[in-house]
Parts: sequence; C-alpha cells; structure tokens
Amino acid sequence: MSTLTGTAGMLELTLRRERIHAPAWYGLSALLVVVVGAGILGTYPTDAARADLAATVNADAGELFLIGPMVGTDIGGLLLWRTQGIAIIFLALASLIVVGRNTRADEENGTAEMLGAAALGRAAPLSAALTVAAAGSVSAGLVVAIGFTALGADPVGSAFAGAQVIVLGLLFAGIAGLAGQLLRTSRASTGLSVTVLAVLYLVRGAVDATGGSHWTSPLGWVAAVRPYADNNVVPLLPALALAGVCTALGLRAASRRDLGAGLLSDRTGRSHAARVLRGPLSLALRTSRGTILGGSAAAALLGLLIGSVASTVDEQVSLDLGGTGPGLAPVTLHLAPQIITVLALVTLLRARGEVTSGRAEMLLAGPLHRARWLLAHAATAGIATLATLTGLGLGLGIAHAGADGDATEIALWTWAAVVRAPAVWLLTALTAVVLARAPRFAAASGFTVLGLLLALEFGAELRLLPPEALGLSPFALVPQLPEGADNLGGTAALLAVTAALTALTARLVRRLDIH
Repeated sequence: MSTLTGTAGMLELTLRRERIHAPAWYGLSALLVVVVGAGILGTYPTDAARADLAATVNADAGELFLIGPMVGTDIGGLLLWRTQGIAIIFLALASLIVVGRNTRADEENGTAEMLGAAALGRAAPLSAALTVAAAGSVSAGLVVAIGFTALGADPVGSAFAGAQVIVLGLLFAGIAGLAGQLLRTSRASTGLSVTVLAVLYLVRGAVDATGGSHWTSPLGWVAAVRPYADNNVVPLLPALALAGVCTALGLRAASRRDLGAGLLSDRTGRSHAARVLRGPLSLALRTSRGTILGGSAAAALLGLLIGSVASTVDEQVSLDLGGTGPGLAPVTLHLAPQIITVLALVTLLRARGEVTSGRAEMLLAGPLHRARWLLAHAATAGIATLATLTGLGLGLGIAHAGADGDATEIALWTWAAVVRAPAVWLLTALTAVVLARAPRFAAASGFTVLGLLLALEFGAELRLLPPEALGLSPFALVPQLPEGADNLGGTAALLAVTAALTALTARLVRRLDIH
C-alpha cells in the first residue's frame, strides 16, 4: 500500500470538515486586504498625495520595519504598501491553522488512529490538508487580484500581487506540514510554525529598515516581485522551491514516523509536580504559560515599535476610529482588544482540547467539580488578556516616555490599555456559555461574533454605517483613554454581564456530558 493511498477520500473528508473554517480564513483574509486597500484610497486620492506619502514612508526606518517600502505612487503601489503586512500575517495563519488542524491535531485526539484502521496511507492526511490549503491560497490570490483591479489598479500588477498571496499561502502550508512532523503535540507544532512566521517577519522588517538584500528572508523574496513596479516573477521561484522542499520533507517524514510520534524527542519533564500545581487554575496557567508569556512579550515589542513611529505616522494621516481620537497609538489601543480576543478564545478553547484528548476525563474522575475545571480555563483566558494588554501598554508608555523615562507616561498608557480588558472578558464569557452548553459550536460561535464586531468596526470606519452603530460593540463601551471618554457606565455594564454569563456557565456545565 502506498503512503498516499486514500488521499482522495481524505480530501473529501477534509473539505467537508473545512467547509466553513477554510473559506472564512482565506476568504475573509483576502476581503480584509481589499477592504483596507479601498479605505486607504480615500485618504490619498491624488498622485501628489501618494508621492508625498511614498517619500515619507521610504525615509522612515520604523515604517519600513513595520510595513515595508512603497514601491510606486500609483493606486496599485499604495494598495500594495498598505496591505502587504496584513496579507502576510492573515494568509500565513490561515495555512498554519488549516494544515495543523487536519494533521497533528487529529493524531493527538485519536481521530487519525481511527481513520488509519482503513486502507489509508500514512501521508494521505497531510497531502489532503496541503491540497485544501493550496486551494484556499489560490482562491485568496484571485480575490486580491480581482479586488485590486476593481479598485483601479493595473491588472498586470494586480495579477502579480495575487501571485504573492498564493505563494505565501503555499509556503506557510509547507512549513506547517513539516513542523507537524517534527513535534508530537499540535500546540508545540503550531507554536513552532508561528515562531517561524514571527522570525521571518522580523528579519524582513530589519532588512527593509537597513537597506539589506531581499534574499535574506523568504518574505523578502516574495516582496522582491514588486508588483506595479517591476512585476518580476523570478523571486517567486525560490519561494515556490522552498514551499516544495518543506512539503516533500513533510510528506516523507509522515510516511516513515510512528503515529503520534515526532521526529524530535520530547523534553523530559519533572518526575514530581511542583507544589504550586494544587488545583485546576494552576494547571491551566501552567499549560498556557507559553502563550501568555509569548503574547505579552510580543505585545510589548509591538507597543514599542508603534510608539516609536506614531508621531511620523500621525503626520501622514489623521486617524479617528471609534472615538479614540486622532493618532496611531490611540487607534492601536482601540484595535488591540479585538486581536487579543483571538488569544483569549484560543486559551479558553483548550478546555475543549482537554476533553477530546481524554485528559479532562482523568481530572474529573477525581474530586474536581466541572464548574471549577471550566472556569479555571476561563480565568486563564482572562489573565492572558490582562497580561497581553499590560505588555502593550508598557511598550507604548516606554516609547512615549522617551529618553527621560517619564513614569507618568508609562503609567498612563499602561492603564489606558488595561481598562479595555472587560470587552475581551465579555466575549470570552459568552463563548464559555456555549462551551458549557454546546461544546462543538463554541469555537465557531466565538469567532463568528468577533468577526461580526470587526465588520461593524470596518463599516463605521469606512462610513458604510453610522458612527452610532459602534454602540453595539463592547470594544466601544470601554474607556477610550488616554484622550477619549471614561465610559465608566459602559465598563460597569460589561463587568455585570460578564459576571452573569460566568454564573450561567457554572450552572450549565453541571449538566454537560463532556464528550
């Protein structure tokens, strides 16, 4: 039997399982790129305005690090510059999640072992997942190319911009497939893939800021295509070759390793648990400590970078979103809780992973109440939210404090970030209710609500909806510090609803069949 036997059947199953998730990740990511591009066109409608912007951007090391250079002053050049960072992050994450969920995660929860009882080759699940990721990448590339053309950009340059998106998706699908063979758990393999994405992004930023060679990083290879300027297809070839090498290595490893094992050995743990591990909360914090510490450090670094370039960006464009007042830093504070909600939901939904892996059953067989177990994961998600917002606020505060290290500025920006946590807590509590009542739909419901709120924000920003519509979003009800309204009443309401949802979760989980 070939290692690829049964790939067609696995492809049907993967398409069935991903019929909602994959279109949401790839389709919405591509649409987000187009929508953000459409929004920036209204700010710089003339060639002269775009030329001034290009001169400012290409002379600012911070802008070059965060986003990259502006390769042209036409409509296409503006669209490409403003959206390339979004495309890299969201399309890469889409491929990482689709491949990881249908390979290593299935081995961890026992699904792969059940499927392997049939005539199924060892590499068939990975090949099916990579095929779905490739189809999603091609679809996203077509959406970007068609969308940019519809916005008035050159069709040829738009086709090359779409090709960049396709190659990015293929590259990170291959990276995710290979990472899933190296490490034994889905969390570890996903962490490795995200770390690779972060390192490549930082290297790309450093090269752009210092004027180094674009051959230093695979993301630099993709950027070197320079749509709307050079339209050079050659730099895509090594990126495609790297994607092919990662894919081939992943398929070869999948066909040879033992089911449930990784090519890299696990780190040996302690023979006895630490004294601090005395309850479900300490255990949940222990298993999520990497996510919390990594998210906080990344948020602090992002705050430092954004704070350092905020004054320059504020001179380029006046930003006013959701009542936060003009300025890049306040807008960052307004948007950050929406992004951090993803971290909170992922942390909470690990409770579902504990159930599917069988670990929750072992815990609940002892004198542990279900409510304590589930609420421990919810509390961990809340702590992760608070820690990440604190890191972001510290980064912004240190950047605004400057060389003199004004402690007042640091405290002000840190508090302005922390007080936005109740908005994230509300969505976390709402997802916890669904997790206690209908666990299978918890992830879909949580991310759907978040997506609707993001659409509401973009609709208000692009003036497709009246500003009053933001009153429906919890992210607009928290204090809009440092310059906006206190919104103490809105904060009190959010905390009250969160408490009520938490109590409802504790009640519902008592009657939950965890399987």
